[in-house]
Amino acid sequence: MAIIEDAVTTQLAAYAASIQYGDLPDAVRREAMRSYFNILGCMLGGARHDGVNIVDRSLGGFAGKPVVTLVGRGGKSDGLHAALINCLASSVYSFDDTHEQAVVHPSGPVAAAAQAVAEMQPVSGRDFLAAVALGVELACRLCKAVSVPPAKGSMAWSGTGISGGIGAAAAAGRLLGLDQAAMRSAIGIALSQAGGFRAMHGSLCTPLMPAGAAQSGLRAALLARSGFTSSPAALEGRHGYLSVFSEQPDLDALSGGLGQRFEILRNTYKPYPCGIVIHPIIDACLELRRRYRPDPDRITSVSIAASPGAMLLCNNRSPRDEMEAHVSLHHWVAVALLRGSARIRDMDTETAVKDPALMQFQRRVEATLDPGRAADSAEVSITLTDGSRHSSRIEHCIGSATRPMTDAELEAKFAAMAIPVMGQQRADALMWQCRDLPNLADAGDVARAAA
Repeated sequence: MAIIEDAVTTQLAAYAASIQYGDLPDAVRREAMRSYFNILGCMLGGARHDGVNIVDRSLGGFAGKPVVTLVGRGGKSDGLHAALINCLASSVYSFDDTHEQAVVHPSGPVAAAAQAVAEMQPVSGRDFLAAVALGVELACRLCKAVSVPPAKGSMAWSGTGISGGIGAAAAAGRLLGLDQAAMRSAIGIALSQAGGFRAMHGSLCTPLMPAGAAQSGLRAALLARSGFTSSPAALEGRHGYLSVFSEQPDLDALSGGLGQRFEILRNTYKPYPCGIVIHPIIDACLELRRRYRPDPDRITSVSIAASPGAMLLCNNRSPRDEMEAHVSLHHWVAVALLRGSARIRDMDTETAVKDPALMQFQRRVEATLDPGRAADSAEVSITLTDGSRHSSRIEHCIGSATRPMTDAELEAKFAAMAIPVMGQQRADALMWQCRDLPNLADAGDVARAAA
């Protein structure tokens, strides 16, 4: 690959160091609020997951001064450990946000790093939201630049693993007050630690990759504040990030229209806790169930015309546990048609993944690649014992950029995750506090209220 001459790293650092809340259009401010609100709910929902418990138990003893809240866990830790745990919790159920094109989950690493800084020093709600908007923007732009055509990249990389660190570093660096030179170092330090690959999908390493990005991004900003340096051309330099992670990067996607074109406006939120490419399939199955009320015992086969992403990432018959169920379209077809739902408890290992009825039904499900089908589209057909056939075609699934979740739907999702952890009264109070975030003098109060 030819050396890229444009000083992209410097360009992004200058933007990150100078952005202000007042610079952001109203739509971007609103989406920053929605992104943070959604991911805070995800942190609460996953806070007591066994995988989160393992990491906290294994690493918590090495942590420093307890100053940052472990959301939903009733304790505190140092900033680096808290960023790791809070981001891990936000992604452990695959319920986090997703950019519609890049399929990166940006808000977990960004919010976890920004939250840590907001509890380590005073940060206004407006500065906090500007940092979240910045971090989400850069993570989405970077992932798009290396993976979305005309870029030529590899689907083998975990988009969040390799892109989340820049968002976390920029958000934390913005709140720490880094100047352009220090921000450039923070970006480079974070990029030097980028990693993660999709073979880990179906294991606890899936949420660990964004969690690692959150921690490395925060660490990068803290190091840069103290004078630690990195290459000034970490992105575009010879053997830099862009040449490592993409055969042909799209520079316009990365740095074009900064401050004018906002990728955060293409961020989407999940109504179902699983791989986003399964969502249109779930929508179709739920529609079939509502419309025709088929007796599951009379369904002889289920045929799916699936997108390339669904086939590549989630064509996983007979998952063995919860983590594999996250990326099994067969499991979610069975859940949707038999149970009429798609909830966190519908992927519990003992009561759902190993449910004999669900396991048996998966054998009737057959997915076929439809090469031209969009990622938010699917067609599902069921055939009954009497030979009758019913179909549902979803052009744009709920939660997609075309059919975004409403504020009311996000509030219902938040409540469903928060109330079991903190009770109705505290969850309601926290939702009101989130709505008032632009007016808060201390954004750290939100995280402290989510303990």
